[in-house]
This record gives sequence, structure tokens and C-alpha cells, in this order.
Amino acid sequence: MTARRLRTARLDLVTATAQHVLVALEDLAKGTSKLGGLLAADIPASWPPRELDEGALRYTLDALHRGPAQLGWWMRYVVLHHGPEGRPSLIGTVGLKGPPQHGAVELGYSIVDDQQRRGFATEAASALVDWAFEHDDVTEVFAQTLAELEPSIRVLHKLAFTPAAPREPETLCFTKSRTQWLAEGPAARRVPKLRIPAADEAIAGIPPVAREVFARLLAEPRLDDETLRAQIRGHVARIEAAAAANPYVDDALARDIARICEALLDAVQPGTPGHVRQQIQAASRYFVTEDDGDSDLAIGGLDEDAAIANAIAVHLGRADLVSAML
Repeated sequence: MTARRLRTARLDLVTATAQHVLVALEDLAKGTSKLGGLLAADIPASWPPRELDEGALRYTLDALHRGPAQLGWWMRYVVLHHGPEGRPSLIGTVGLKGPPQHGAVELGYSIVDDQQRRGFATEAASALVDWAFEHDDVTEVFAQTLAELEPSIRVLHKLAFTPAAPREPETLCFTKSRTQWLAEGPAARRVPKLRIPAADEAIAGIPPVAREVFARLLAEPRLDDETLRAQIRGHVARIEAAAAANPYVDDALARDIARICEALLDAVQPGTPGHVRQQIQAASRYFVTEDDGDSDLAIGGLDEDAAIANAIAVHLGRADLVSAML
């Protein structure tokens, strides 16, 4: 599976893979900075954060070895777009502590000392909370901290988490429910207006091997939203069923592609030009069709599908939706 990321105004949240964690362990043991090469980011002298010790890395590695479905539900590296030298810089981690258990996921975050008090933890955690609640089976996000960690508590207050009964001795617990998240209007935050390109404006990022099929899909008759969403969700369900028997089937990437396509559909307004709606449909149909030259159940079979979904999101001004980076 390829690494994927969430993008915010100032940050990239890069999903940690087993390769990332193995390299981080080697860096920790040898005093090297090879992780920076994998992330295409500078490694500051203040790296790593205090909480990211060998034990935390090995715990994450063990979790990731359980299979591809774990990706996204554990650690993500927080990369500042423009660091002190003007280049991307690794400044911290944010993550969840595993897939939902009885609907709940636990949030954690850590920023290096010299980049604190600049809102990075809040920005990163906010994006990840939104990502978590975009999964229908997540009903609660909670976080645990210590009374003396006032900066951590301030982050949770900014995220509008509310105090809850402690879940572990000598800790404070804060929580946010799906009901609260929906009441805050996250849909409005996730669905800004689309950019409206000219009908003949070239779409950058369509892989050469996919252009012929994509052009054909652009010419298909328009489907109503309900039909198109049903096709998207049905295809995800088929991929998830296959992944239950074959851990190499990338169902997590399939869900990412579906999320992008459905978010673009959500952003369509009554006055949105037909060619824009057709581009969204073509990206969705490329994901759904089995006539694109690659089996979506094979290793790498979803790479072009993800590239096209990303390309259309960027073309329509929704780079914030891009999370699967090839």
C-alpha cells in the first residue's frame, strides 16, 4: 500500500507505514536521519518528541504488522509545508490508537518543543478528528492526558472536547461525540465551493495509461447521484469482502478513493456546470469500472484510481480532500 496523507493549510499528516517505523527505529539506534528521506522532509535537531521513544515505535510497528486495515488508525507524521529553511520539516506526530472499539477511537498528538504554541497540534488533531468521524462506525473520539500537561489540555479545549470520567488512573479524559461533531457543522467545513475550470482546461495528473479509459468515461451519460453513490459504495463493499480473505487487497485505499469521490459529489450545487459534474462522475466511474486494465484486487491495482480521484479533486480546487499520495 502506498503512503497516504491528510493535507491542511500548513501541514501534511503522513500515515506511518511499517517501513517508516523501521527506519525511525534505525535512526533512533544509530543517530541517523534516514526518515527524512522517506518523508521528503528535514529532520530538526529537536526531533523526536519526548513521547516518541523506542517503546512507542515498537508498539506501533506491532500494530501495523496486523495487516493493511490498520493503516490510518495509528501514527501519522506531521510535516510542516514550509519549515525554518523554507523546506518541508518534520515537527511531530498525531494519531489514533487503533481502529474503533465499540465506536470509540483514542486521539494522541505530540509536537517538538521548538514548534509548540503555534497551533500545529490543534490543526493536525482537528483534521484527524474529522477524518475519524467520516467513518460511520466511529461514534466517539476521546483523548487522555495528565493534569500537568496544560498545553495538551488547551488543544483539547480548542477542539471543543468536553471533560469525561477518567478511563485510566491519574489521567484526565476529554471526549467528542459524533452528535457534537455534526452539530458543529463539519459538513460545511468539508464542502467548500468547487473551483469551476473552463470546460476545455486540461486536467493535470491523469496517468498516461489511464487517459483513454478516462476520456471514454467522460463521454458516458450522466448518472443520478443516488445511482453513482450506490456504485461507489457497492464497489468498496466488494473490495472489503475480498480483503477479509486476502490481506494484500487494499481496502483502506478503496475507502479513501470513495471518500474523495463522494465528497466531490457533496460539493456539487444546483448551478454547478455540467462538465464539472461529469468530471466527478468519470473519476468515480474509473474507480468502479473493472474495464480499466487493472484488477482492483491486485497489489497496486488501485493506484491509477487514486491518482485520478486526486487529480480531479485538485483540478476542482479541493486539494484538501487528497489523502492517497502515490
